[in-house]
Amino acid sequence: MTGQHVHYNESTEHAKRELHFVINGKNTTTFTKNRDILLKGHRCDGPCQEAIQEVATENRTRYWSNAADWTSGAVPLEGEDVHVEPGWNMVFDLEDSPVYKLIRINGILTFKNESNCHLRAKHIFVRAGQLHIGSEEYPFTFEARITLYGEKDFESIVYDNAIEAGNKLLANVGLVRMFGIPRKQKMTRLLAPVNKGDSTFKVEPSLDLVAGDRLALAATAYDFMASDDVFVVSYDNVTGDIVINSTLLHYHWGAAVSTAA
Repeated sequence: MTGQHVHYNESTEHAKRELHFVINGKNTTTFTKNRDILLKGHRCDGPCQEAIQEVATENRTRYWSNAADWTSGAVPLEGEDVHVEPGWNMVFDLEDSPVYKLIRINGILTFKNESNCHLRAKHIFVRAGQLHIGSEEYPFTFEARITLYGEKDFESIVYDNAIEAGNKLLANVGLVRMFGIPRKQKMTRLLAPVNKGDSTFKVEPSLDLVAGDRLALAATAYDFMASDDVFVVSYDNVTGDIVINSTLLHYHWGAAVSTAA
């Protein structure tokens, strides 16, 4: 009985390549009558992915929820492979999608900036195409979410002769751009020290923090791993007090007056 083994052939180019199995008939069980051996090649002689023909982007707009906008004539279903084909201008307009097996983006895929959108898949491959969520001129003003799923033994995708990957992956060799609502502050100071186990701390008032924002508290110690990653439950705009969704794992230094000078 074997585990999941990988055979890497180190022979020279064009040499004979052989893989030998010996079946000795042991480890039989009462419920096993037939045995199958499945061999899968995960290396390629040349490009692993099929060639993509460059096509001019069409003038029309396709909508994910519109069956007529798909080559198959049907909206993709749970577990299916989905292909945004070259030249397509596809708008993702589902509030909550099924879990797709693989989404290949060789055209343009844009999240509809009129409502919350949730795209779910085991593997998303932006290859010769583009994935856009908002733009610099028109940031995405709703909630855009991408959730990746997968199992340990799920099949891999081979990108070239040296790179392969399983599920729960967003791979990009094309273009991915995401623009959310601009925020005034990207960094602020702790106005007082906080200790391990604390669930509140004080920062500067009048920030544009809101519930659900994700904050990182940098490490104070020499251990760079002694940082905290938390979410805001509430923020008092007057006092600067923040309540977080968990307790801190580390001590963090803070002071009412900056030492920057």
